[in-house]
Amino acid sequence: MHQVILDRLEEYLAGTPGSREFTAHLESCPACRTEVSGMQELSNALGVLRAGEEVTPPAGFYARVAERVEQQRPRSFASLFWLDPVFGRRVAFASLMTLAVLGSYLISRETDYSAGPTNPATVMAEQAPAQDPDVMLATLASYEP
Repeated sequence: MHQVILDRLEEYLAGTPGSREFTAHLESCPACRTEVSGMQELSNALGVLRAGEEVTPPAGFYARVAERVEQQRPRSFASLFWLDPVFGRRVAFASLMTLAVLGSYLISRETDYSAGPTNPATVMAEQAPAQDPDVMLATLASYEP
């Protein structure tokens, strides 16, 4: 299609009469005339689909749409803690249970040190002064487990 037709095509299809140059070119160029007539038929067919009167939504339509959009908005991770008290209680309960399980494990694995040390070197370090090696030797010799 030539530039003369492209410049004024929308106006012509909208119903405005074309300029002299536009109509003269349509009369002289069969290729452009064929394309413009096909576009005009298509424009008329689509014009039939156009609504006769403007459709207005019922009262409260926009408010309902805005409410649904707000309800379907994805929540952030931080909002899970503040807006849902059930989730917060579950997190607190899980934390306390974890603390109880770890605490009972640590208590059950605790070594009993009340019976005293069982290593001879530890016994020597506790009972004998470091300045007198003879006392250390006597303590080591007299040790009975």
